[in-house]
Amino acid sequence: MSFLKSVAAPILFPSILWHAESSAVHITFDDGPHPAATPKVLDILEKRNILATFFLVGANAQRYPDLASEIVRRGHSVGNHSMTHRSLIFRPIGIQQEEILLANEALKGILGFRPGFFRPPYGYFDSRTLRLARAEGQKVVMWDIDSRDFTARRPEQVSSTVSGRARGGSIILFHDNEYTAGTVGLYLASLLDRISDRGLQFSSLTI
Repeated sequence: MSFLKSVAAPILFPSILWHAESSAVHITFDDGPHPAATPKVLDILEKRNILATFFLVGANAQRYPDLASEIVRRGHSVGNHSMTHRSLIFRPIGIQQEEILLANEALKGILGFRPGFFRPPYGYFDSRTLRLARAEGQKVVMWDIDSRDFTARRPEQVSSTVSGRARGGSIILFHDNEYTAGTVGLYLASLLDRISDRGLQFSSLTI
């Protein structure tokens, strides 16, 4: 997120959670569950006793229900990341509603509950997106640090750059998908260790 966006966005959209009012760092993962990336992430987190928040795509959760359940079994929180991960901005309200509602139904069927958080795919939304999420009783969550993990040419740069920017209350965006399946093990562990070495704690997002 650019400096301009980081300053303007919270003012323009105060109902969205961009940065948490806490002393902990909040690690979040989008796009899963993924059969290769998600288990790696879960094992790295468990080894360090760190809880994170996973924004799940409904179709992926239906494809890998055991993996979606494993995320919750290990104590992590989950959010709705739409049903099919298509951009919602400027889409007809019926399509936006379908993406949110179908994902909620899918996740409730697998996990036994509807998530309290929603994150729009790609971070793109309009006023109707916010209104629909609010009608579902879901808090829209964005981020204040984008790891750019799926585009990094050198994974080790993700570790050094993100760990240096983390602060208490930071919400950091990562991905557990096909683009990070081969690299997440190269940067996530060292990144978490660097943040811990700075004396910061971790926490999943809670309502």
